[in-house]
This record gives sequence, structure tokens and C-alpha cells, in this order.
Amino acid sequence: DQAWYQVLVNGVSTRVHDVEGLPSGMEILADLNEFSSHKYDWASQPRWLGSANDLEHKTRGSVILAFKSEADALHAIEHSVCVFGELCSARRFEDVPRLRTCDNCCGLDHTARICTKPKRCGVCGSNDHTTSSHSCDQMECEFYSTSRPAGSHCEHTKLKCPHCKGEHAMRDPKCPVW
Repeated sequence: DQAWYQVLVNGVSTRVHDVEGLPSGMEILADLNEFSSHKYDWASQPRWLGSANDLEHKTRGSVILAFKSEADALHAIEHSVCVFGELCSARRFEDVPRLRTCDNCCGLDHTARICTKPKRCGVCGSNDHTTSSHSCDQMECEFYSTSRPAGSHCEHTKLKCPHCKGEHAMRDPKCPVW
């Protein structure tokens, strides 16, 4: 087994000249390989985030890129990615386990789309921000601006699970609630 470093690319066109229907992972990969000045070492073909049916009526969507090296993932994040002639933003991607949690309040019984509860962070337990906007209080810390494995955190963060109040992040396997 080899670690993959995944990057989420937003704003990828779902309609491309000379491509019938939604561009496939192979067509996206061919475009990236042909027109990128950086030569990436791919772990797998790009894949759309969402189903073809969901993307059918959208002009843009998100694609997940998987790299064999962290350096390639960092390069894509720092320099953005050009897909089908358009510059698209990129950020680290973390797989979400099948048990879904609300991205707003960290609840286990619903999603952020319908959430009416106060926001809460799944890393530090704060009610001032959500998990996705968690950052370090230390000005010199650049931990959250780079690609990291799911559930990782900087050394400055005091962890507090919003479910059990334990000293771990929300999706930690040792959490009795998770």
C-alpha cells in the first residue's frame, strides 16, 4: 500500500469543446498532462466529486486529483491547476468516512445543508468557527496551508472532540461516540 495525496480542484468546466457529455477522468488527465508545465506523478485518474446525474445541469464541478507524492499535491495547491484552459483553485482533500457529520455543528444525524444549530469545530470544539475554517493561533504556523492526511492537526492545537469532549479530533477512531 502506498499513501495517496489528494487535492480537490474547484471550478472545473463540465462542458468542454470536442467532448461529448461530462469529461471523463482519462480526458481530464490527458489535458493536465499535455498542458501542465509541472509533470505530476499520478496515483490514479482524476474523478468528479458527485455523480454524472448531479453534474449534468451544472456548468462547473469539482474534481479530486490523487498524487503519489506530497510534493506534487503541494505544487497543485500552491500554483492552482489549469484544466481545459481555465485556472482552477485547489486545496487539500480529506476523505469523509461513510458516517456523515454535519460540517456546521458536527452533529451525526444531519448535514450542513439543513442544519439550524450553532457552528462548532471538530478539531478544537470551539463555537467560534467550523471544522473547515479551523486555523492555528500561532502566526508563524503554516500547518493548515499545506496538504495533510485526514484528521491531522498542528502541534499548537489543543484537541477537543465535540462528541465526547475527549482530547482528540472529531473523527478519531478512538472516540467512543464516533
